[in-house]
Amino acid sequence: MKFLIKNSIRYIIFLIITCSFLDFFKNDNLSLKTLASDNTGVDINFGDSIGVNQNIKNLKNRKKIYEKEILEKVMGGMAIDPKMGKAIFGINSFFSEDYCREIGEYSIIGTVPYPTWCNRDSGPFSNVDNPNSVIIIPLTLELKAGFKENLIDTLSDGLEADYIGVIKGSRHSPTKLTGPDFKFGQDQLLGIVDHSKKLMLLYQINDAGIYQKNQLNKFIKGSSYDLAIDLINKKGEIDGGVSFTENKKSCVNHFKNCLLNKIHLMEYQVKNHSPEIINDKNWGITTGKISPPHALLEDYGSFQKIFLSRNYYVMIDINEKQLKKLSRINVRKITNE
Repeated sequence: MKFLIKNSIRYIIFLIITCSFLDFFKNDNLSLKTLASDNTGVDINFGDSIGVNQNIKNLKNRKKIYEKEILEKVMGGMAIDPKMGKAIFGINSFFSEDYCREIGEYSIIGTVPYPTWCNRDSGPFSNVDNPNSVIIIPLTLELKAGFKENLIDTLSDGLEADYIGVIKGSRHSPTKLTGPDFKFGQDQLLGIVDHSKKLMLLYQINDAGIYQKNQLNKFIKGSSYDLAIDLINKKGEIDGGVSFTENKKSCVNHFKNCLLNKIHLMEYQVKNHSPEIINDKNWGITTGKISPPHALLEDYGSFQKIFLSRNYYVMIDINEKQLKKLSRINVRKITNE
């Protein structure tokens, strides 16, 4: 009977994650339809999925399972799929999209008007240097299908994690999520976040022993891979770009024609049409507070959050001469050993 109950609970949890993720792509929001389009220009080595049944046999303890099979694969980018939508050329083309006609230039919250993505004077695209030749590309970073399918099995079978439940939102104080029996420095909290539904599945992994220090509120690390944006010329050569690395936007992979101040990665959150615009010294123009901006993991020591997906607009603010040389925009994941 205990076995049947356990498997029933696991099946229900799996359905919640799967249905929630599928609903994300069925969302009628006009902007997200673009985000979920074909992988235009994505050039990625997808790597391996979790492979629970084989890998768990080779791991000697739960600490290694948690680190190697979950945290490191998300942090290192091996468990992440990038998908690019259809490119939009020129700022007027973006403002003429059905999305902008639907939401307008302001969102009214209470009685206060806030500029939306579609506000020409105060929105995220209001300071474009090259309005006629700027390129705006929707980009989605999401967990791989194989990784998601095996994640619940890894938690339930490999780690014997306790499923706590589904809570609304993901911006909770970690100290309020732990019970009286939580052992700091030994136990772990893991939240699986669905941004589109604003929900988080919460698990507790006992005696994982990941960190020696009792850290809980301090952000440690979110990503160790580089996300490179490449501009490909008509000869098929990389003719410029920029990389989002572990701690800043960088020219490390684009010494020739580095577009450090011309390419920006701005997060789009479902139902939040009026993002906060941040001009960060390390990342340039952003609309989110997660650092690095391309991470699907937030690590606070005894508490980690993994995002099913995150959505962005890539803004490439180049002039018409540079635009005429292009034939393609590529996205690369660069794993740092």
